Amino acid sequence: MRRKIVTLLIVTIGLGMSACHHPRKLARSTFPAADTNKIVIARDNSANNELLKFTSDMLNGIHANHIDFNTFSGKMKLAFETDKKSHNNLSATFRMKKDSIIWISVSAPIVDEVIRAVITPDSLKMYNRLDKQLYLRKMSDAADLLNIPFDFQTLQDMLIGNPVYLSDSVYQVIKTPSIISFSCDHGNFISLFNVFADDFGLQQSKVMDKDSTGVSKRSCEFTYGDYAKVAGRKFPTTRRIYVEEKNVTKVALDFIRYDFDLPLSFPFSMPVSYKRM
Repeated sequence: MRRKIVTLLIVTIGLGMSACHHPRKLARSTFPAADTNKIVIARDNSANNELLKFTSDMLNGIHANHIDFNTFSGKMKLAFETDKKSHNNLSATFRMKKDSIIWISVSAPIVDEVIRAVITPDSLKMYNRLDKQLYLRKMSDAADLLNIPFDFQTLQDMLIGNPVYLSDSVYQVIKTPSIISFSCDHGNFISLFNVFADDFGLQQSKVMDKDSTGVSKRSCEFTYGDYAKVAGRKFPTTRRIYVEEKNVTKVALDFIRYDFDLPLSFPFSMPVSYKRM
């Protein structure tokens, strides 16, 4: 049961949840972009003038789309599927204060709230009302609980719709009339990106373990769509996620509300009767 609840939290904090209707499908593209008109800018890290100029302009365009905020709150609807189960009627509310706190409340029909979590750069606190369990972890130990390598900044970027594990070590750049594909290295990971050729907005990204010989090699793929203009920000209101390890987890979500820079509260009280895990 602990693993089920933890899996639910992973899906929630990384992706979002809400209720009642199946989110619309969003096409899953390929890496690199599949197009007969593609142009290979470079297949390696060779420092040629064409690659350096193109890469610099592209990275500047991607960084110009960075979503900045002081606070953010949102609600969304979700379809969640694994090889053994699926869920289509959960709901969640997210609240974030930049570089400070992430607050999550997950609800289910009839029983109402089932999980509440508060994440800071130093700690993870979560309670599960169904099993009356309380989780308290240092952020440095949270990867062991969630079985995913992440830090607060990465999680914050995932939720707001910024690229994760993007670095300047760009290679294998391929341009099509609509999409630019490229790869980059980041520590123990390889990241693949598809960005729109006209405005460098994120269309798709994929993070993989660099060690291809690992028995449990992991990958996580994000697809972004239906961008909305919000106070000068380009915000992707639909997300599709494919998490692959031993099995595949598929998540589809649509934001139904999103607000920036409003006053927010982050209530969390630890039930004294719950079993501490």
